[in-house]
Amino acid sequence: MSQPPTIPVDAEIVAIIRAQQEVARQMLAEQKSGDGVQPRYLFLRTRGNRLGRHPYPAESYQARLRELTQRLNVTDSMGRPVRISKTHRFRRTRATDLINAGVPIHVVMRYFGHLTPTMTMHYAKTRSEAAEREFLRYKKVTADGRVAINDPSDLFDLMRLAQRADRVLPWCLLPPRQVCAKGSACLTCDKFVTDASHRGELERQLEDTENLIGRRQTQFTARHGEPMGADTSG
Repeated sequence: MSQPPTIPVDAEIVAIIRAQQEVARQMLAEQKSGDGVQPRYLFLRTRGNRLGRHPYPAESYQARLRELTQRLNVTDSMGRPVRISKTHRFRRTRATDLINAGVPIHVVMRYFGHLTPTMTMHYAKTRSEAAEREFLRYKKVTADGRVAINDPSDLFDLMRLAQRADRVLPWCLLPPRQVCAKGSACLTCDKFVTDASHRGELERQLEDTENLIGRRQTQFTARHGEPMGADTSG
């Protein structure tokens, strides 16, 4: 099944398209093209185009776009001039922004008319930068509630060790060359850190654990007639 020749756009884009359609109609009216003549393109060639059958030349458009970026002094995040001469650069920026904002890949595919996820993932190259930015937003605390003194950037580098089989949870301060021997007991490990976004889940786990201990102590007392000692296992 082929993709429909449409993409979803917001109200601002609709308003811009309608304004340009009016510009094209006004141009044909000034050239006395006739009441029945409708522009075929949004951007029309300005000369020799009474019937509106020819689009604005790509070479001229690219030159105007390049001049516009120079006049507006468009720069990148490092302050370096950005010379835009082709509209595909806007498309690339839009796709990257959508992916970094967390928009599902299948939605971005639909927006850009891509046939495969591979085409869309070409625009996901800065995803790691967005992940690092979101990670650094939160204050990191250790398993016992202390604020982690490590540099947040170092923590992010360590977080990437999640791809290793011996690291169950990603936010682990264990040096990269050392192997974890605790298995899945991360919450009792002094090398584990987390942030406020997981507080609700951790509090729920703590409450479940305390309730389990309470039930086991009650059962032990009912069976043996005395409280469970600190050295009792099982």
